[in-house]
Amino acid sequence: MSTILAPHPVYGSYPPNSESSLSNFDVTSKLKNGQSGDFGRNISRTPSPTQEEYNLLHGIKPVKTTQEKITTYAIVAVLIGLGIVLSVETKNIVHALKPATDWLHDHTFGPLIPIAIIIVLSFPPLFGQELVATVVGVTWNLPEAFAIVAIGTVLGEVANFFTFKYACSARGAKLEVKNIDYGLLAHVVRNGSFWVILVIRYSAVPPHFATTVFSTVGISFWIFLAAAILSLPKQLVPVYIGYVMQPSVEDDGTSKIVENVVLVLGIVVTIGAYMWLKRRYKEETPAFVYARRKARQVDGGAPSHYVDISLPAV
Repeated sequence: MSTILAPHPVYGSYPPNSESSLSNFDVTSKLKNGQSGDFGRNISRTPSPTQEEYNLLHGIKPVKTTQEKITTYAIVAVLIGLGIVLSVETKNIVHALKPATDWLHDHTFGPLIPIAIIIVLSFPPLFGQELVATVVGVTWNLPEAFAIVAIGTVLGEVANFFTFKYACSARGAKLEVKNIDYGLLAHVVRNGSFWVILVIRYSAVPPHFATTVFSTVGISFWIFLAAAILSLPKQLVPVYIGYVMQPSVEDDGTSKIVENVVLVLGIVVTIGAYMWLKRRYKEETPAFVYARRKARQVDGGAPSHYVDISLPAV
């Protein structure tokens, strides 16, 4: 019967002698060009979050200065005051606007004027599209008024999209680095789907401001256009408010009920979109902050342009 021999291990005796093992390892042979040094110093470390990024990660709101508080309170007071004035002086406002609205209604090219105004107001920082939509509602019947506002809104958003896409992309990239809130919005849009874009248009974010983000982060024009068209029902709220101000409609009880329903639905949709978007922000914040840190690492730790580094799904 043949003898079974145990295989001879190639690594020698066990356990190995740590001193003899290390003595045969030449550190300098593992460095480029035989240069010795500390491995730790040659490894680039991901920079730590800045204070602003830390606050964003942990939901810490920066303390507002006295001037910022006064500005916020003043804006809120003005909005409340305008709401009260419009509620109390509705009939007087409609009566004062009647010569202008009659002229617009009776002229063939009258609808082109509010369309042109809406297009101009589509470029930030201008605002007031809702007020124009209300006047249009006072001037024309509901289908005609909504069609006029819809045409002006779509044309204005398209003009806004291409203007910022070809004239302000570089500035938008710098703003992503400088303004962390804008950068987070851009990150959510860039890494989101069509539904993210549609929800943003239904949220409290001003549509023409959102359009500047869509255009500068590389969103497809056709996806943007589809979202813009599908979000047009949001414009029905100010149009219908203006429509029920017409003398022939204001005493109609059914129209008043419909007005309240439309107004409540508009508020509910806006709040729902805001809550959904807020949750999306929270989910994307860690990846966004990590991408900013990696961007600084690439640039040697100094502030640099935002680099989109997608993290693998867990």
